[in-house]
Amino acid sequence: MKSIIKKSLFILPALLLAGCNFKFTYNISGLSFSGGEIEDDEGIEDSGTYDVKIWVDDRIVELTKTQIGQFVAASGGKYTINATIEPVGEAGAASSMLQDVQDGADIFCFAQDQLSRLKVAGALAKLSSSYVESLEEEMGIEAVNAARVNDDVYAFPITSDNGYFLYYDKSVISDEDATDMTKILEDCKKAGRTLNFEARSNGFYAASYFMATGCYSSWTLNSETGKFESYNDNYNSAAGLEAAKGLKELDNKSLVAGNSQASKLGSSSAAVVSGIWEYEVALKNLGDNLGCAELPYFHVGEASYHLSSFDGYKLLGVKPQVDARKASVCRKIARFLTGEECQGQRFDRASWGPTNKAASQKESVLAHAGLQALAKQHEYARAQGQCPGAWFTALATTAKAVTSTATDDQLRLILQNYENGLPELLDSD
Repeated sequence: MKSIIKKSLFILPALLLAGCNFKFTYNISGLSFSGGEIEDDEGIEDSGTYDVKIWVDDRIVELTKTQIGQFVAASGGKYTINATIEPVGEAGAASSMLQDVQDGADIFCFAQDQLSRLKVAGALAKLSSSYVESLEEEMGIEAVNAARVNDDVYAFPITSDNGYFLYYDKSVISDEDATDMTKILEDCKKAGRTLNFEARSNGFYAASYFMATGCYSSWTLNSETGKFESYNDNYNSAAGLEAAKGLKELDNKSLVAGNSQASKLGSSSAAVVSGIWEYEVALKNLGDNLGCAELPYFHVGEASYHLSSFDGYKLLGVKPQVDARKASVCRKIARFLTGEECQGQRFDRASWGPTNKAASQKESVLAHAGLQALAKQHEYARAQGQCPGAWFTALATTAKAVTSTATDDQLRLILQNYENGLPELLDSD
């Protein structure tokens, strides 16, 4: 990506950066950038100098630094932003904010399933109607609803790619075989490779089998107390038994590696089920041999089921501020970072899927193999809703208990044990 910085007032020598653990503070006042106008925040006069802490994925720390500079330039010299940008991923950001809002970031990324918890914890500022209207126009109702609790919106959508699909080595697995789990495993065995799939060790991926056969687990969260009040779950059912039977063929340590990393593609592994966050690594390892596809079918007797997945958004939240002027500036920064230009830059840098309609129609986005696969998988995906974090652990424990030799009665007992443990999850978060 070409830099649009014309003049820089800060220098970060390599020697200074080494040992700062990728955390840096810098002043970017007076830089000359091109950029659009920044809308007023409900008439608040907020020009001045501000210290702002921002948490983003480590892959976009440097890019975010540049984008903050673009924000300052777009303001026409109205702001001086002393920005501390730290490499804190979505999961870590949500966890840290829930533990200590006061010492947390002013602006931070998180997955949509953490929205209600963060709102109850007082970690998110509500957006004004003017922001909501502009977001709906630029991103659509579905994206904005991902940031909505009841009637109010509490964050800015930043990506629409929080799901998973299949990466595979075309020199080992044909495009046709990539549609069938059994054939994928057969091809891996012939090549002495593995399938990297966390379906028996991680509830986020284990759910793909259960949702495929018609299982659901929905949880009701009290938006005032932040506690889960009830659940509606049918995993211990005929549909759940079908899913458990399907999982049996993954009980083979020589064929299935319990991770979702693409770092071994082309060497020890031939296929990986993971998300867009692994795309750059997968492409680097396989080059022209990289295949990306929707998830495959699995079979139980004569029945076939298309693996499901979770489908969700990543959001950019703004912490409430004592100073209304700083609150206004932080919202403006977040809005800028989730605008068309910045979303396009993040796609170019890290393959993040844009929520902005215009950015998502870029030729390079439409041609992106990983995002194409994710779009096809969308038909079989379910929105990632609110649930106790311990639910994923409970589901992983259930999937791990499924062995290749388990009888139907043993599988039913495993599912019954899962159901028996659900009431305890209401008090787990």
